[in-house]
Amino acid sequence: MTESPTLGDRARRAIQLESSAIKLGNVHPKASFHDLNYGHFERASAAIGQVIDEMDSASVGLLVLEATQKMMQVVATNTSLGTILLLAPLVVAWREASGISNLQGNIEARSLAIQSALPGVLSRLDASDSEQIYQAIRASQAGGLGSSDTMDVNGQAPTRIQDAMQFASSWDDIALQYTTNFDLVFGIARRLWLRKQATGGWLDAVRQIQLELLSERVDSLIARKRGIDYAREIQTRAKSVLQSGDYGSLGFESAWLELDQHMRDGKHGGNPGTIADLIAAALFLLD
Repeated sequence: MTESPTLGDRARRAIQLESSAIKLGNVHPKASFHDLNYGHFERASAAIGQVIDEMDSASVGLLVLEATQKMMQVVATNTSLGTILLLAPLVVAWREASGISNLQGNIEARSLAIQSALPGVLSRLDASDSEQIYQAIRASQAGGLGSSDTMDVNGQAPTRIQDAMQFASSWDDIALQYTTNFDLVFGIARRLWLRKQATGGWLDAVRQIQLELLSERVDSLIARKRGIDYAREIQTRAKSVLQSGDYGSLGFESAWLELDQHMRDGKHGGNPGTIADLIAAALFLLD
C-alpha cells in the first residue's frame, strides 16, 4: 500500500510543479534569469518541504521563518518567500483539520475542511508570529518592497501581523489572502482542478490558469518592481493573448511568445511572481 504524501512532500511537489510549467515571464526549465534558474526552485522546494515535515507542531510564524532561512541557506536567493507565506497557514490549518476528519479523500471536502480551520489559525497569530514573519521577509531580501512610514518591514513588527497584512492588502495579493481567508487561493485550486480534468495534465492547466489570472488582475510583484502602469499593460496584453486563438493554435502561441519576450528584462521586473506564489499554494491543496 502506497503511503500518503506528507505535507512537506505536497509543498515540495507544488513548488516544483508550478515552476515546471512553461509560463509567461517566469523561470521554468526552458527559461532562466541571470541569477535564478529552475534548479534553484528544485533545491529550495526540497528544503522548504523538509522544514515543514520536521517542524510538525510549529506555529505559522516559526514555519515562515525557518523555511525562509533554510531556503536562503540552500540557494542564497529568494525563490519562494510568497509561497512560504501562503503555505504556512495552510499547513497549520491542514494539521488542525486532520485532527477532525480524514483529508486524504475528496478534494472538495478537504479544501472545505482546511478553509474552515483557517480563520482560527489566522486569529491566533500573535506578536511572536509577527516578529518571525518580519524577520523572514528581511532575511529573504525580497525585492521591490521600498519603504513606508507605516508597517515598514525594516522597522519594528506590529503586535498583530494581521494589521500589516490589512495595510498591504490593497496592493499585495499575498497580504490579501490573510484578510480574506485565502479565498483567491481556494478559487484558483478549484479552477486548476477543473482545467486539469479537461486538459489531462497539470502543466497545461497551470500554464492556462496563469495567463487567465494575468488577464484578470495586476500582479503585485510586477507592480512593485515596474510600477502600476506597466503591470496594467501586462494585464491588457494577457487579455489579447486569450483572444488570439484557441489554446495551442499558431495564433495563440505567437501572441503568447511575443508577450513572454516583452516581459523578460535584465532585472526580471516583468516576472509575475505573486501569481506564481498563488498557483503554488493552490497546487498544495490538490492531488
